[in-house]
Amino acid sequence: MLLRALKFLFLAGLMSLPMGATAALQILESRIEAPDFVLRDVQGKHHQLSALQGKVVVINFWATWCPPCLGELPSLQRLWTKYQKRDFLLLAVSVDDDDAALTEFVRRFRATLTFPVLSDTRLSMARFWPLKGLPTTFVLDKQGKVAAIVHGARRWDSIETLRLIELLMDEPRTLDEPQS
Repeated sequence: MLLRALKFLFLAGLMSLPMGATAALQILESRIEAPDFVLRDVQGKHHQLSALQGKVVVINFWATWCPPCLGELPSLQRLWTKYQKRDFLLLAVSVDDDDAALTEFVRRFRATLTFPVLSDTRLSMARFWPLKGLPTTFVLDKQGKVAAIVHGARRWDSIETLRLIELLMDEPRTLDEPQS
């Protein structure tokens, strides 16, 4: 049911966006705690959000049937390439309802997409996050709180995005930790 609603919202949103539009990066004034999850990636490795504290985490909800989602994958890869050796993690959470199709997609593009791709075919994670369509992306600070949200596709290697990621990485790991 949620997947059907997401597909409808995606199509409605696609019709309302001008060609070449980039979704706005919504910075939250008051950061909110991100819902914890445990999901496996297409290689079978489990990822638990609460175990990632101390890293800036970008969580991108997408699907293989979503053209804007596919359009932003190259810029997500460039973001990952730039920061993967720092306190940063990019998780692409697929809401495809067919694990085999997702696995085949990732296999075909493994050379160009090197960040973790997680499968949420049962929408066990997605139902706890405020998705208004696909793609939807959440940027989490080192404390595991949502610092920014993007509803729609954007260039993830834009100056605005890179500046936000840098600022979040420069923040202390915990609220009690002094800034250096």
